[in-house]
Amino acid sequence: MSLQCETVPIPLSGAKWAAKSEAYASLISEHLSPYTRWLDAGCGSRLLENDMDPLEHWLVSRCQSIFGMDLAATSNRNIKSLLQASLYHLPFSANSLDLITCRMVVEHLDRPSEAFAEVARCLRPGGAFIVMTPNVLNYGVFANAVATKVLPEKLRLRIVHASDSRTPEEVFPVRYKANTMRRLVDLLNGSGLKVHKGISLLQQRPYWRKHPWFEKALMWLTPSHVLLVCGHKPEVRAPAPS
Repeated sequence: MSLQCETVPIPLSGAKWAAKSEAYASLISEHLSPYTRWLDAGCGSRLLENDMDPLEHWLVSRCQSIFGMDLAATSNRNIKSLLQASLYHLPFSANSLDLITCRMVVEHLDRPSEAFAEVARCLRPGGAFIVMTPNVLNYGVFANAVATKVLPEKLRLRIVHASDSRTPEEVFPVRYKANTMRRLVDLLNGSGLKVHKGISLLQQRPYWRKHPWFEKALMWLTPSHVLLVCGHKPEVRAPAPS
């Protein structure tokens, strides 16, 4: 068991708008120590949402080293060691990492089972894999999944832009091949990881602000919009003496 850092309170605000990222950060914090080697896969430009700098700084300060990896990793607010690579071919040796995180990445994978197997290869025994990804059983996520199949991509992107503040460069094609709790757990177990925590995060506000009264009914029917799951690579047990 790895030693933990000295006790320093995690800087959580408790604000509704920050609930998703703060739940993710809290789960990550359970796996950080002065000896943790951490890979944030699909890192983008930052670890969490905008306006969460103190929490990002706190997380990075809790580990020995952190690497950011993306298909085109150019800059990141808190990660200095950046790599350009794919989840299907991680540039790390077997049993070399203590923690791998994926925030809003798994929904873009066409072959999630292959990616998860690669994650399991790189984790040390006892290491953790933390995934945060949309729940396709949520009305908004399901609508986006249908839109990817029936609408031209430019039109789908216009609809997505109307519901959040991402730039066109930050919106990617989605596959949703690991986006129910059952499917995600099955894939993680199939890769050799043992799921020890699965959390369904509640939707805090409507996607489109023009018709919140209608969306409130849909939010009540499908309250979970994000899945947060942590799986561990089993420890290697020494054989019992004969």
